[in-house]
This record gives sequence, C-alpha cells and structure tokens, in this order.
Amino acid sequence: MSVRYTYKDFKSILNKMRFIDNWFWCRYTLNPYNDCEFACTYCDSRSHKYHLHPDFDQEIFVKTNVGTMLDNRLRRARTLLPDVVAIGGTCDAYQPAKAEFKNTRTCLEVLLKHHYPVSLSTKSNLVLRDLELLSNISDDTWCTVGITVTTVDEELASFLEPNAPSSHIRLETLRQINTYAPNIQVGIHLMPIVPFLGDDEQSLESVVRDAKESGADFILFGAGMTMRDNQAMLYFTKLSKRFPDVIEKYEQLYQTKFDPDTGYVGRDLPQGYYAVRISKIMLVLCEKYGIKSRTKRYIPNDFRYWNYKIAEEFMNESYIAQMNGKAWTNIFWAGQNIQNLRESIVDVAERGDLQSIRNIGSELEEHILRELKEAN
Repeated sequence: MSVRYTYKDFKSILNKMRFIDNWFWCRYTLNPYNDCEFACTYCDSRSHKYHLHPDFDQEIFVKTNVGTMLDNRLRRARTLLPDVVAIGGTCDAYQPAKAEFKNTRTCLEVLLKHHYPVSLSTKSNLVLRDLELLSNISDDTWCTVGITVTTVDEELASFLEPNAPSSHIRLETLRQINTYAPNIQVGIHLMPIVPFLGDDEQSLESVVRDAKESGADFILFGAGMTMRDNQAMLYFTKLSKRFPDVIEKYEQLYQTKFDPDTGYVGRDLPQGYYAVRISKIMLVLCEKYGIKSRTKRYIPNDFRYWNYKIAEEFMNESYIAQMNGKAWTNIFWAGQNIQNLRESIVDVAERGDLQSIRNIGSELEEHILRELKEAN
C-alpha cells in the first residue's frame, strides 16, 4: 500500500517541556511531520496519548510553513532561552518524506540562526544529506545524533521495523558521521530493548560491539518497551502471528492477558525487576567495550552554566542508581529543580539559600558548596 502525503496547517511547531529530559537533555521538542512511514511494530506514538492519525504509517502529514512558524516563535519569544531541541519524537525526522519535503532541514536552518542546540534521533541514512548543517550547529552550540538500532539481526529487524533502513545501513551512517563530522556527538539509541526477541546477552553484546566498531561516542538504552492501548494491540496482534511462543511470556511480564477482541488491559511498562536486570547487563557491556551509557550535555554560557553542570552530575548519578535498582528519586529531583532555577546557583549559594531549593538537604548543600569552591 502506498503512503499518502497530506499538507496540513498546525498552530505550533515547538513544544517547551516543564522539566528537561534527563536522557536527551532537551528542553524543547519538535516534529517536522506527523506520523511515520517506517511502521515500527513497537512504536509508542501509536498510543492514544499522542492523538495521532489512526493510519499512522499510511498517511503522513507534512506540516506547512514550518520555517516561518519556528522563526516567528523564536524571534518573538520573551521567555525562551536557547536550549536543546529534540527533533523526531513521534516521527522519524528523516523518514522518506524528508527527501521530498525537506521540513527537517528547514527547521535546522532556523535553529542554527537562533543558536539553538539540537538532539536528533533517526533510523535513516538521509540524515547524511544535512551533515554539513548539523556540523555547523555543533560548532555553534552543540549537536548530538542518535542512530536507533534495536537489533543487528536483519530478519528480526524486518519484523520490528519493516520499512526502515537495515541495521547495516544505520551503522554505516553512524560511521560516516563519525568520520566526516567528528565534532558531532554521535551514538546508538538502543531503544526499546525488545523483551524476549532482542534482549538476550548475546544480542545485546552484538549491538554494543558493532556500535563501538562504528565509532559511537555513546549508547543510550531503554530496557523493555511500553504497552499502551492501540500500540499494545497492534504489537500483540503481529507478535501472535510471527512469534506466538512468546505471547505467554509477555502476558506474565506485563501482567495482562492478550485478547484481540476486548483490547489491551495491563501494565504500561514491564515489571520493575526486568529493567534492572537488563540495565545491569548493558552497563557491564558498555564498560567492557569502553563506550559511554550517557551523553555529554549542552552547557550554556549564561547564568545557567553552573546550574546545568551540577544538574548533569546529579542526573547521571540518579540514572546509575535507577539502573541498579537503588534509591534515585531525591537526587533526580534535586537536579531537575536546580536546572529550572531562574538565577545562577552561585548566587543562591552566596546568600546561603541552597536548602530553599526543593530536594536539597544538608548533604547535597555541602556537595554543591564544595564543587563551587573547587571550581574557583
């Protein structure tokens, strides 16, 4: 069935998040298109929460006037500060539609003009067409490109991501970015790690090894996948035809019972033990191959400088604790509240008011004061 492209006007192009994402370090999100023709069976964007079209992979909405709309938003904004824009959350910004409509490139040009850093996630080698532009953004502020690879088993990939480029092409794309634009932080998004299909240690090690050999700076991984309404029903339906033997395992992991007639009722995420087990395997593999499991964040040269540096440290610490099944929420929210400050944490510290920041107690206060003192 051929894919339909439909032009559509939208009221906005840029979304500002209340809290910065601690994986991709983004304050803003931007989707040049709605829907995605790669038709990934696990895609969370099919769920009701995103309010996207039922024919998610058959009709692609091309947003009109994206350049003018984005330029006006950034030029007229009184409260927006340059910060990381994540491109391609509910769609792949370099799906085949990009070759014809070039919305992604238009948005990148505007972001460069206004000095906004970029985090981009894609499965497509079409990203190479904008490599010079992405390199310019990296030189100007900061740019990170994550190439999504869920498996290097091409047969499995054809089931999980039927219309996407092969894993081989994606790894070669990573290698070319690393070779021709080494100033760009580039790596692998191993997300989701698909339960019972791509989560055995041998499969995971193959991805980590190939990522390292391709020159990846990092590998971000997400243990397990979401299961929500439409998305879960589509996935279970396809799974029952191709891999019926694992249905019962999914039902146990997500505490549900698959019924094609009554819809999906169960957990959105796998039981907690699963993520901890997979994450521990991945952290060991990342250490074995000498590859980072986190990306280095954008640090602005304004009052947020120390806020972001300290928050990055706290967020990374909370991430490792969470991956190992340890307490992590307090230091996580301490980091979030610090990077949301409207003044420098240096000024807060100088007036002895650090504990007025939520989740900052005496221990974290001492840590912050010590770090600021050592920096000076």
